[in-house]
Amino acid sequence: MRLMIWIWLAGPVPLFSQGLFEQALSPVESKGYVLNGYVRGMEWVGEKAGASVWEQKSLYAEGALKLKAGLGKTGDAFVDLRFRGGLPGSIEGNGADLREAYVNLRFGKLSFRVGTQIDVWGRADSYNPTDNITPVNPLFHSPNPDDMRLGNFLFKGTMALTPSLSLEGVWIPLYKESVLPVNKDMDTRVNFMGTQLPSVELKNSGYAFRLNLDRPAGGISLSWFDGFEPYPGLQFGGVSQDGEGNFRVDIAPVPFREQVAGLDFETILGSFGLRGEFAWRRTVNHEEYYNRAWPGLRYVVGVDRTFGSFTFLLQYVGHYVLEYTEPADPDDPAASPVLLIQYFNRMMFRQLDRVSHLVSLRPSVSLLHGELQAEVYGEYNFTTKEYLLYPKVQWKASDQTQLSLGGNIFHGRKNTLYDMVRPLMNGVFLECRLTF
Repeated sequence: MRLMIWIWLAGPVPLFSQGLFEQALSPVESKGYVLNGYVRGMEWVGEKAGASVWEQKSLYAEGALKLKAGLGKTGDAFVDLRFRGGLPGSIEGNGADLREAYVNLRFGKLSFRVGTQIDVWGRADSYNPTDNITPVNPLFHSPNPDDMRLGNFLFKGTMALTPSLSLEGVWIPLYKESVLPVNKDMDTRVNFMGTQLPSVELKNSGYAFRLNLDRPAGGISLSWFDGFEPYPGLQFGGVSQDGEGNFRVDIAPVPFREQVAGLDFETILGSFGLRGEFAWRRTVNHEEYYNRAWPGLRYVVGVDRTFGSFTFLLQYVGHYVLEYTEPADPDDPAASPVLLIQYFNRMMFRQLDRVSHLVSLRPSVSLLHGELQAEVYGEYNFTTKEYLLYPKVQWKASDQTQLSLGGNIFHGRKNTLYDMVRPLMNGVFLECRLTF
């Protein structure tokens, strides 16, 4: 029985930058406040899934208000509220969206942050194997990849041990999943069910620790994460009938718990910048519960350099699977739905091969005294023969106004990750933004 469930799932799609827009807010040291934000219009056109024509993937207008209020020497509060309206039923959603809302409290060398927040870990570009705290929505159409990040309620504490050494601790009381790039209308033979979220109990909360050393010559961090992987795996849910009596295969996303030990660093070697990130993932009962990723190692090493107005960043990304076994053949007509779903989970977590090798390159150039910025993110997977191109041009028409033009090109062979995500992600975009 072959159901071609590949149409449904694309895996975790890389994010294309590191910094968060919120960090542009200047600190508030008194009992005053800083208010800024933006207004933008966004159009994204791409290929239609299952057809050779193009369609509107996204069309929306959005306004954002970002408020940082000072609480004196004891701390401050931050709110990021966004209002969006566009295509009905779009992945971006319409209405108000409280993206972040938290309070910072400071007591000498000890500080706390409580509320809905986005916490980004890791120093590599695009691939961050230690970034497991808060989820993402890779389907969100925006030229700013930080818009793909989703906030979650966290308790975070930081202790300054020395001027350059600090210890962070994060408690994640509630699990919030990353968005799987799926098209629920592609195949009537498949019923994509709701995510089987873990029960709201203390035993299902997550926690993480990170030791940071930051010096003028660079920095290094050691981290530990024990919680649910942001991307849930798929699990076979049986066979059901729709309202017309047609049989369907039920598939449900099911989160799984993991432990991740990580190390990341960045430094300067002569005129080159050097960065790296390494993570060891541990899961249990992964052979019995096939929705789970297999134990393994993930690693990223990159170099960057600037030549005047030109900058490039070159990275190598690797995956090594422990306790490796060959996955099922997805083209075998006798393969059961369980084996097909298991294949997809292995593909989603890039574990079809024992070892995989990927190289990414991001050249960028600044022209017209910084008014015109152009960059291309490209990557090629030598193991699976997949590639991705993400060109983008930004023109600063005035101090507050910016126009962005670009697009995505995902390509892969049959039964590969980028072949599945291609109909959902390929396209071109145009954005006009006014910042205040």
